[in-house]
Amino acid sequence: MGKMLYIEAKVMEDKPGILAKIAQILADNQVNISALTTGIEGIIPTEVKPKTIRLLVHLIDNSDEKIEKLSQELKKIKEINIIEIRKPTSIDVVNLKYGLETVIASETEF
Repeated sequence: MGKMLYIEAKVMEDKPGILAKIAQILADNQVNISALTTGIEGIIPTEVKPKTIRLLVHLIDNSDEKIEKLSQELKKIKEINIIEIRKPTSIDVVNLKYGLETVIASETEF
């Protein structure tokens, strides 16, 4: 039986291909993406904050060694900073699977 993990990362250098790198590492480690969200953190639209990537993934091999290897490989991506890799809460699952995030935007952003 597999194991679900919640992964959160901050994008330090926003450029094309970051999600492709993450997806390739997950595929190489036989990890399925169940849910994925990206976006800017914070409620003040003028604040400059890094984008956040949140993933809910399903591991085929859920050994501690596999989780540690996955963590180390993701940390090698220089454009992101891994904030946490942990067991998801029920709130994480609902937010990621159903996109129930709070969004506040100003009219000037549209």
